[in-house]
Amino acid sequence: MFHKVNLILDFIKFFISVGLRVGRMFIIRLCVFMLSLYSFSLYAAPTNKRPPPTVEVQTITRSMVEQDLSALAILKANESVLLKPEVAGRVVAINFNEGQTVKKGQLLVQLDDDLLQAELLSQQASLALTQAEYRRYQALFEQQQVSALDYERKKAELAQAKAALSLVQAKLRQRQVRAPFAGVLGLRQFSVGDVLQANQALVRLNSMSPLKAEIKIPETNNALVSLKQSVLLTLDAVPNLTLKGQITAIEPSLDSTTRALVLRVLIPKTDARVRDGMTARARLLLASNNALFVPEQALVAQKGQFVVFVVKNNIAKAQVVKLGKREVGRVEVLEGLQADDVIVVSGQNKLNKPEIPIKPVPLQGGL
Repeated sequence: MFHKVNLILDFIKFFISVGLRVGRMFIIRLCVFMLSLYSFSLYAAPTNKRPPPTVEVQTITRSMVEQDLSALAILKANESVLLKPEVAGRVVAINFNEGQTVKKGQLLVQLDDDLLQAELLSQQASLALTQAEYRRYQALFEQQQVSALDYERKKAELAQAKAALSLVQAKLRQRQVRAPFAGVLGLRQFSVGDVLQANQALVRLNSMSPLKAEIKIPETNNALVSLKQSVLLTLDAVPNLTLKGQITAIEPSLDSTTRALVLRVLIPKTDARVRDGMTARARLLLASNNALFVPEQALVAQKGQFVVFVVKNNIAKAQVVKLGKREVGRVEVLEGLQADDVIVVSGQNKLNKPEIPIKPVPLQGGL
């Protein structure tokens, strides 16, 4: 600009020197003309354009993501029973401690059996005598010294004696409470000397390995589940513990109250901290999907919908998107974008038009 001014002034000086010889009016007209030319050059000078806004961009790609279904689960012991005596009787021995791990068939409670023990001795003696008589009659029958009828009668007497002995032995077993399977005992509700009634609750026995879980899901998800489907379970009561299981059975009928589908899950490996009846958060793994995700910060809310600015040839254009599953720091895009699209992830506040030139720079640090 100053160069132009100096150039004009040089022209004025030159023409003044020339105009001294042609007259004062010529000089005045020349000055007016040169000033007008200078004003026009200033007015017509190009204005400075604002540079395009700088934004951070990123190329999006597809990644594998597992589809799942969340539900509430109730953990259950693989086997659980409340032990009860079959007959009434007085407790003479307790052969376990509360919370103890016991083996299958282990004797836990003994009721008084004095009368039965005496009857057992009597039946054993009677059986021994009957067996001796039967052997003698068998030898005589082979020598044809006794009739077939007498021999068959002794044979029947032997069978009766054996049956009588077996009956006493069965009654003796009823005076005992044994563990039907290996497991852990709970708290007992009786003491030595108590006279128990038949079917009176004594103590609970649980087998916690493997573990079972019961899950209820809405009937609308019936088609999404199947046998041998993987399930992950987390417990609020036991932090940092994840149990893995599989669906082993599906109830053929819906729950009559909740109209829910009931699933049975078997968990092979458990933890000693897990208790029967605990609640867990179940995550049923349905399938793997090749999904398209964008950073959560790339989304812009406009007029009740979300848009993402897509960059092509240094032009950012707002694109309406349909969202799906949300994860930490990112969101699945179902419609509106394609793999390998370049999108704006930072600096959207500088984009005040649906389509605007930009200066893209790669995102620092990624997602």
